[in-house]
Amino acid sequence: MTRPLFVQGLSKRFGGLVATRDVNLELALGQVHAVIGPNGAGKTTLISLLSGLLPADAGTIDFFGQPLQGLSQQERVRAGLVRSFQITSIFSGLSVLENLQVSVQRRLHRDAGLFASARADRRARDQAAAVASRVGLSLNLDAPARTLSHGMRRRLDLGLALACEPRMLLMDEPMAGMGHDEAHEMVALIRSLTPALTVLLVEHDMDAVFSLADRISVLVQGAIIATGSVQEIRDNQEVRVAYLGEEEAV
Repeated sequence: MTRPLFVQGLSKRFGGLVATRDVNLELALGQVHAVIGPNGAGKTTLISLLSGLLPADAGTIDFFGQPLQGLSQQERVRAGLVRSFQITSIFSGLSVLENLQVSVQRRLHRDAGLFASARADRRARDQAAAVASRVGLSLNLDAPARTLSHGMRRRLDLGLALACEPRMLLMDEPMAGMGHDEAHEMVALIRSLTPALTVLLVEHDMDAVFSLADRISVLVQGAIIATGSVQEIRDNQEVRVAYLGEEEAV
């Protein structure tokens, strides 16, 4: 079976700073693979390299067997690799449904993303409503996006990504700024996406990571120092010293 994502030797420098160093990464179909590490470890840079926001200095990225080198962000989105929570933009003055319609319209009619067309497109409306249901926003269809709570806005962010019909999601800090209850609901929502989707998750909330992840890679100073199951990462002495701390090893 073709691997969703296979990364070899991925490196990126910013002047004298090495942001990612010879990163190798392999994801299994339908799983959540988390990337964790301290602040400044290179996690966001890694996501940006995979999504096409940044060009790599070295290394290769294969997505379902196809090389991504030289492809733009939008070309990668069309291929099915979508970065949620950062590549999508919410239009605060539009309703939840209208925001989702615009995202669907962009997929259905690549060069005709006009708001008027989106509103008139029944197919886009029906698909947008289905996405809203999937992310728990069916009761908020007519609400202006600016009135949403932080947690609901995050759901809309995710809906905008899902409207692109991805084969794989790159999720960058989906629980950021959430309270306990909102984070718990987001964990359940992300879990509901698999095994239909493969997810690469960058997240600081370790309870969420340990709850969601099938595999974890630990990034420290731009390099992956360990990859394994949740228990293998918990038990790894190098990881405990470099990032988790002894109190996390249980």
